[in-house]
Amino acid sequence: MRVCGIVAEYDPFHHGHLYHLKQCKQAAQADYVICVISCAFTQRGMPGLFSTQDRARMALEAGADLVLGMPQSYGCAQANRFALGGVGILDSLRVVTHLGFGVEKASLPFLQTVAAKLDDPDESYYLRQREALKAGKSFARAQGEALAQSDGRLDPAILSAPNFVLGLCYMRTLKRLNSPIQAIPIIRKGSYHDTRLTPLPSASAVRAALVRGDWQGAARALPDCVYPLVAGAVLAQNLHLPGALDKALLAKLLSGGDYSQIAEISEGLDQSILRAAGNANSREALIRLLKSKRYPYTRINRALTNILLDVNIQPDERPGYARLLGFRSTALPLLRVIKPSGFPLVDRPAKASDPAIELDMRAEMLWHLGAGQSASLAWQQSMIIV
Repeated sequence: MRVCGIVAEYDPFHHGHLYHLKQCKQAAQADYVICVISCAFTQRGMPGLFSTQDRARMALEAGADLVLGMPQSYGCAQANRFALGGVGILDSLRVVTHLGFGVEKASLPFLQTVAAKLDDPDESYYLRQREALKAGKSFARAQGEALAQSDGRLDPAILSAPNFVLGLCYMRTLKRLNSPIQAIPIIRKGSYHDTRLTPLPSASAVRAALVRGDWQGAARALPDCVYPLVAGAVLAQNLHLPGALDKALLAKLLSGGDYSQIAEISEGLDQSILRAAGNANSREALIRLLKSKRYPYTRINRALTNILLDVNIQPDERPGYARLLGFRSTALPLLRVIKPSGFPLVDRPAKASDPAIELDMRAEMLWHLGAGQSASLAWQQSMIIV
């Protein structure tokens, strides 16, 4: 049995995602595809525009056979931890043979070469990286430039591209876990940050179109199998708009507290946040006050979400479970093969007493509140069978 794993967010699932899923399945000659997705709050630090359930159903309707939810402390985290969450789950299932992911440059030998350099850097690498960070460059850019200076054949623009950085994290995590899973890099079509609705758009562009009311533009970016789900969520107003929890966040910050042990907080960022909170009327305004050479936008965004959810610094180990969000009825043979692994797939979180699962459900309750719904709906979600 050949099984391809994909780590994603699908907020929402668009033509670019469908292209990637099909390419991964074809390259792996896979019998099944397992998707691991972030849940209520995503890797970029924001609540998903669409609910966990809606995004899981999108993936299943588009061809995924099994969709699992990543624990919250991994889903809203920097690239290394996000990769550990996704790859750790896939490896723990003991059935996944391939891992497909999109990158700006898809040569596997090239990725292996760069990952090896990061696994065994010399002192000059650290020196160059520190110099770039002091000059106010992002960690990804500083890492890319330090690597490029050690090898003139490497392009710093490619090395610091978002999906390439995440792809390196996947590669290094596979090695760290001594996983037998084979990596399948797929060349990404379109730009990660492109705000235009191109034939293969970014999720950011689709979300922006939906938020500003450009329904026709967004609809063209959606596969036919996903369109009814997105339309249904929009018409039912089952969306969590970006600023919905801003007042709750600011109220918590204004009450004070010790946030030094919160995940993504270091170097006094907690004190900077507390000082700036009284001068902001929204999350976006607060981030603008804090954003600097030292603290990039996404890092601040994740730190704020972790404060809101009370996510403390977590152990650097693979997840101990995944949420079973849904599967296709034709994937029952896959589930039977997974069962002997003993890895917990949680389909009834209300009956679980694990603090990590309690965090997941706290995040889900806040998602529903931000969507203008009762928090109790988080506990009424049921597993999806397509």
